[in-house]
Amino acid sequence: MARKSTPTYTIEFPLNILVWQKHRLEKKFKIARTVYNSCLGEALKRHKHVKADKEYRRLLKEPKSKGRDHQLSEIRLACGFSEYGLHDFVKQVQYKFKENIGSFEAQKLATRAFQSVEKLHFGKARNVHFKKLDDNISVENKSNKTGLRYADGNILWGDKPTKKCPNPKNWLCMPIESKANDEYSHLAFMDKTKYVRILKREVRGKVRYFVQLIQEGYPPTKRNRKVANDEIKRVGIDIGSSTIAFSSENTVELRELAPECHLDQAELGRIQRTMDRSKRATNTDNFKEDGTIKKGRLEWKYSNRYKKLRKIRKEWYRKMAVRRKISHEKLANDILALGSDVRVETMRFQSLQKRTKKTTRNKKNGKINRKKRFGKSIANHAPAMLLTIIDRKLGYQGRSIKKIDTYAIKASQFNHVTGEDKGIVEKCTRQVCQYTLEPHCFSGGSCQE
Repeated sequence: MARKSTPTYTIEFPLNILVWQKHRLEKKFKIARTVYNSCLGEALKRHKHVKADKEYRRLLKEPKSKGRDHQLSEIRLACGFSEYGLHDFVKQVQYKFKENIGSFEAQKLATRAFQSVEKLHFGKARNVHFKKLDDNISVENKSNKTGLRYADGNILWGDKPTKKCPNPKNWLCMPIESKANDEYSHLAFMDKTKYVRILKREVRGKVRYFVQLIQEGYPPTKRNRKVANDEIKRVGIDIGSSTIAFSSENTVELRELAPECHLDQAELGRIQRTMDRSKRATNTDNFKEDGTIKKGRLEWKYSNRYKKLRKIRKEWYRKMAVRRKISHEKLANDILALGSDVRVETMRFQSLQKRTKKTTRNKKNGKINRKKRFGKSIANHAPAMLLTIIDRKLGYQGRSIKKIDTYAIKASQFNHVTGEDKGIVEKCTRQVCQYTLEPHCFSGGSCQE
């Protein structure tokens, strides 16, 4: 029988550790990056082996059915392209570094590598990336009993000191300190810790370390949090690429998504152009005569000015990501304060990010119109993230966000007054109005602006 999953939430703390502890932690992160890259490379080999199978390619051309899917799954398992197949592979890699990385931590790294290649295998991603030396990385465990764990206000990792070995080279004991007036963290410490995750980030040009405790249960309720009086109240959401409209029985609002996340596009464009000129000046052999990059594996050299500007740009994006998440968390709390029965139409944001396929021209000057759509707007405002946060917060109440099929309900074609379904959206015949008729127009006869 499958193990029942329990509700979880995450609480994060910064790690204030000594220099020698940072050195040991860096060594563990370096080994973790090596293990991850090894698993990613092996997963890519197995992915290519599956794609090269003649029977697998023949089955992909057949119509979808349960029998076909079962045969495809059998071929993947035979080639070792599975999560547990990669767990068997990582045993040999982990054995070489067993003093610094435990078996559970290595299995988690293998799982993340397999999930990345799995997205590539099923067409949900275009490419996968190996971890570089300066990339941020995280390490987590599968339990809180051995290896990386939390106990008595400390994060423990490695072999414990003994009489024979009072100072093991892989031992780490890092204290967690929470503020005295932080009631939320004190209540969270009372819950059971399922496992621990350690992260490495670059903040304002400095490398910092954080720890996340994955606690069992539901997060404590904050004192200033507004809660709906009646949990059955319904809230309707109409979300777009940069704005959101929500309504309840007594409230109707239209807000901008993450209004604090407006980058100075002119300054950002200046930095990117400067970086591009520096990159071309230091790597002249990597570009063709027409300015395009040559194919194949190339070696790139970057100037100190390029590296400095790259750090500035990275810090800009990091700040914007933090502000966007905080803004979405606050907006989600405001929406859930109106009611817990949240409903929203299905929206395919990935389709809105893609460029248009049709080529059109401007009627005035004859120039070709841009094929860009809402990629930059979605990247800045992240509407899908807001829905994910709302769904996560509803999960603490045993509920979930209800998604309504846009094509099934035909919202712009149904008249809620008469109950008629036009089937085809009619266009207004008046020259003054260029808008599509709304449901109230169907019963009125004449156009009402």
